Amino acid sequence: MKRAGLRQSRVMSNSDDVVANGDFGTALMQAREAQGFTVEEINMRLKIPKHDIIAIEASDIAALPASTYTRGYLRSYAKFLEISEESVLSLYNQAAPDAQVSDLKPRSDLGDKQNSYAPLIKMATPLLVVVGAVTVLYGIVQYYQDKADVMEDELGSRESSFTGNSLDSPGSNRTGIKQNARLTADGELILEASNQAELDVEEVASEAESVIAEDSVAEEPIHKEPARVTDVNLKQDVLLINAENGSWIEVRDANDDRLFYNMIAKGGSKTLTGQAPFSISMGNARTTKIVINDIAVDTSNFIRSNNTAKFKVSNDKQDIVFH
Repeated sequence: MKRAGLRQSRVMSNSDDVVANGDFGTALMQAREAQGFTVEEINMRLKIPKHDIIAIEASDIAALPASTYTRGYLRSYAKFLEISEESVLSLYNQAAPDAQVSDLKPRSDLGDKQNSYAPLIKMATPLLVVVGAVTVLYGIVQYYQDKADVMEDELGSRESSFTGNSLDSPGSNRTGIKQNARLTADGELILEASNQAELDVEEVASEAESVIAEDSVAEEPIHKEPARVTDVNLKQDVLLINAENGSWIEVRDANDDRLFYNMIAKGGSKTLTGQAPFSISMGNARTTKIVINDIAVDTSNFIRSNNTAKFKVSNDKQDIVFH
């Protein structure tokens, strides 16, 4: 199971920025890099030819196949990365406005003569539509099959939290949650957990409680303490993110609630409040600055070779604490 930890639900209501990064390819590439996938892995999972993935991420319209195929690839790619399909397609339509017209247009330079290609076009157009629909359907089936495999593997794992500063340590409740993505009227990307995923989490919690009750030998009744930080009197910590060149960011609080899962535009910033320590994953890490409770965080030790970073941070007065 590879880097499935960025796939979970719950977006805080203050996620009010949606990035329009200028082109569809950059949005997909940054989302892929932020989630730790390689081009080869996307090729294996979605069955999109590697050269088409490279052309998509480079927004190379001339190198892409017919628009019917390209749209199918874009929908499958965006759905797999759990970003808005319609936003990606909108950026593609802006980059290639002619792609909205059928790739097979009858020649108009024959004057009053009957166009000899008209019968061929009438036959080929339905075929292209069918092929496009089959491509999209295949991508959807493959996507949900991969999701089911990831959930099955994750439920068998006993590792549920970060251990020290290792960037590869699995986090708690990080996979197996299906999401539905939508855009609000203000352009905000909202990811919501499906009802089935919530039921699955409740069933796992119920089974865990049963095992604890059977193994316990204490004479006193078990008093279950809430695992969540719910005291409204606790100090709210403030996290400030400044993205000099734009960045894909995911932030979770001490309760493992997702406070933010989105892209910040070039030169943009985001302020979040919640209970520290904050678990942070980000792209363009070298030019993205983190400040917690007015104290700058030095993230240089956590930046990977692909310019991404993952870490958990809080502060003790004027000292920064990494978990």
